[in-house]
Amino acid sequence: MPLIRNPARRLRDRAASLRGARSGNVTIMFAFSLIPLIGLVGYGVDYGVAITDKAKVDAAADAAAIAGVVASKAYFAANPGQTNLSANAFAAGAAQATNAFTVNTGNVPFAQVQLQAPQISRQGQTITSTITYTATVKNNFGQMFRTPTTTFGNTVTATADLPSYLDFYLLLDVSGSMGLPATTDGMAKLASQNTDNWSDYKQGCQFACHFPGYKGWSLASGKIQLRSDALNSAVCSLITRASNPTMQNQYRVGLYPFINQMGVLADINSSIATLNTAAQCSGQPWPLALTNLLDTGTTQLYTNNDPSTGTGAGGTHFEVVLPQMQSTITASGGFNDGSSTTARKPFVFLVTDGMQNSQHYSTNSSGKYYYPGNPSTFRGYAAGNWDGSQPAQIDPSQCAALKKAGATVSVLYIPYNIINFKDYGGGIAWENNRVNGFSPTLATPLQSCASPGFFFTANSPADITSALNAMFDKALQVAHLTQ
Repeated sequence: MPLIRNPARRLRDRAASLRGARSGNVTIMFAFSLIPLIGLVGYGVDYGVAITDKAKVDAAADAAAIAGVVASKAYFAANPGQTNLSANAFAAGAAQATNAFTVNTGNVPFAQVQLQAPQISRQGQTITSTITYTATVKNNFGQMFRTPTTTFGNTVTATADLPSYLDFYLLLDVSGSMGLPATTDGMAKLASQNTDNWSDYKQGCQFACHFPGYKGWSLASGKIQLRSDALNSAVCSLITRASNPTMQNQYRVGLYPFINQMGVLADINSSIATLNTAAQCSGQPWPLALTNLLDTGTTQLYTNNDPSTGTGAGGTHFEVVLPQMQSTITASGGFNDGSSTTARKPFVFLVTDGMQNSQHYSTNSSGKYYYPGNPSTFRGYAAGNWDGSQPAQIDPSQCAALKKAGATVSVLYIPYNIINFKDYGGGIAWENNRVNGFSPTLATPLQSCASPGFFFTANSPADITSALNAMFDKALQVAHLTQ
């Protein structure tokens, strides 16, 4: 009789068989799923290596770009007069950039880096260094998935500004009014000395009292600081600043006193030592060089023993002096942007009280003025004559030619102190009243004379020094911004 198995048992055996088969399928499915999982992890590792390498190479490119502009700027500063200066400076910058990049990419793993030739250029006074590279990183896991390498690249730039080459033409008023004491106390002391029984002198001279014969001159000369001495000290301070440039031969300074005409105390090509000597900046007591050049009725700084040259005598003649300054600047290289020693940017520092006066103390021959003084110090020339005081405001249009041609006109206005006196009549009283009437009106035309933003006012000795230094700082700032 056939064996009949228990149906329930057969069902249990069948279920166990199925369970065994399902376990094998899971194992196979898990094995297959590991392949993409490993790939994803591998790509992540390769990506992390690539990102790390890129950060290192980018840092190397940054360092190379900075090294390029620094080296190029240093080359410009050290070799201002060299032939082919720009090309040589760019080559020096490119070489330094390459060296910096090579050194900083030497420790980047798994990467082959290619650097394009660094590009150094100049626009105005700005140097730009451009670094471009590409890099290929070997993948450790990506090779199994036909992605053996990762490629990346970048372009970075760095810039640096070159200081400008600047010329400072100091056009310094040494006419009679600059012989006023620098303080009101000094004016009172001078007035107390310049008195006698003549009606002209009873009120005490304070304005242009340094001519021979005035009693107060011996007091003023060395005992009362005059505005000319205060200005002299400020000029010496500026010379000190100009002696510390950021690059070789960056600044030149010329000293050009004027009265009726412009004289040359130290031309624009003078060394710092020559400037210090000419301006008597050695710390000696008053009077200083500019006070010794005050108008005393004869010309000074004349050339070739010709009394028609030099500062002249009498008045303050802006209509003569400003065209002379323009010619001087043009002869020294013209109007440029400050980009090199042969393209210097000119600044005219006009320091004055702003009072124009068309008078002369001279002789006249064939329409030409001669300034022999009284008594004559020039053989063959008669003593000079005076054609009368004619004070007026400056005509600002006289500054237009300088500005139009490219020079920056910076004006330091040193106002008159109001002259306090008792009016006994006579020439001194007339002069004092005339000056007091003009004094409040002189600033406006001088502001029009100055280039925009270049008008300064100072009166006390300390303020005159501060103002002249501020003019210097402003010139540096504008020279940078306009490039």
